[in-house]
Amino acid sequence: MSERERLRFPYMFWAHTESWKSAYCLSQSGMPAPDTDVFEGLGVDLSHPAAQAMPELAARLGELLAVDPERILVTPGASAAMHLCALRFFRPGARAVADVPSYEPFRALPGLLGAEQAFVRRREQDGWRVDPAEVRACLADAHGRGHVFLTNPNNPTGALMEPERMGAVAGEAARAGGVLISCEVYTEYLPPSARSHAFALAPNAISIGSLTKAYGLGPLRIGWLVVGEGLVGELRHLVDMAYLAYVDPPTVSLRAGTRALEHLPELLQPLRRVEQESRPLWKRWLSETDGIEAVIPEHGIIAFPRVVGIEDTAGLVRFLQDEWQVDVVPGEFFGLPGHLRVGCGVPAETLAEGLRRLGEGLRGFREKR
Repeated sequence: MSERERLRFPYMFWAHTESWKSAYCLSQSGMPAPDTDVFEGLGVDLSHPAAQAMPELAARLGELLAVDPERILVTPGASAAMHLCALRFFRPGARAVADVPSYEPFRALPGLLGAEQAFVRRREQDGWRVDPAEVRACLADAHGRGHVFLTNPNNPTGALMEPERMGAVAGEAARAGGVLISCEVYTEYLPPSARSHAFALAPNAISIGSLTKAYGLGPLRIGWLVVGEGLVGELRHLVDMAYLAYVDPPTVSLRAGTRALEHLPELLQPLRRVEQESRPLWKRWLSETDGIEAVIPEHGIIAFPRVVGIEDTAGLVRFLQDEWQVDVVPGEFFGLPGHLRVGCGVPAETLAEGLRRLGEGLRGFREKR
């Protein structure tokens, strides 16, 4: 297959057609959609987004993140924010360092736009951490600016990068004349005391957020980016990229997003139930199942266990769906076969049966080989 014909984001094709085909779906990294009571009475709003709806949403985000809303750009989901950053920074001659395992766009966007790519490996035995020294090595011989592009907490492992390490990684990007772009869409799975944002840790950092994951509001397509103090001058150029790409997010979504930001504790109640009822079952399964080796993150609803002795996890997932009606995500989509992303963001009874089927399916696949 030629480079022109190669798909850059095959995971999303699979996610839209295959990831939810079974009755027991443990493939999701976000919470299910909440009840719509919070949005009652909003109606359809066709006013110009920039007139009121977008500034109001940015102002509310500024309050929540303790940052000047002039440093915030609201986008149609985190994916749009990632794309805007890529359009601005990943030019021919630049180098972008991404982590592995990781969500496909982190490994696809830089090359798509002509930047040179390098990869830093997260290792299971190190708790899936990123080593700043390895980031420095990846950037050492860059001829142009060197950037770092990652997610924190990491998808698919759920591993959290502590503030000191994040600051060190941003420092390596600064040494190379570049920026750290940190996608933080899983941050709301953490308690407030454990949260940190790259934009507040380093002047050359950009944080990306979303209402999609912990709040289950992906269909709204509301995301944002926040620039560090040293990148305020870049915001105008990022807005320029937005105007070229999509102009504005829909006013209806902006109004609903502002309403959601006023009801965050209520919207987090389904996650609180998952933490109390489902997550203990998931942790026990990951810890006690034969042939599964897992680093279990302290918070969140995803982990990335290794399936001992099986490298073809794409084939394993097809078998699990066809024979056992349970969905998980193969490691191939994250650049690391031999692992599965297993989520627990479903009711406890669904999770218990899904994990039973997953365990039986793993045994059946091994016996079949």
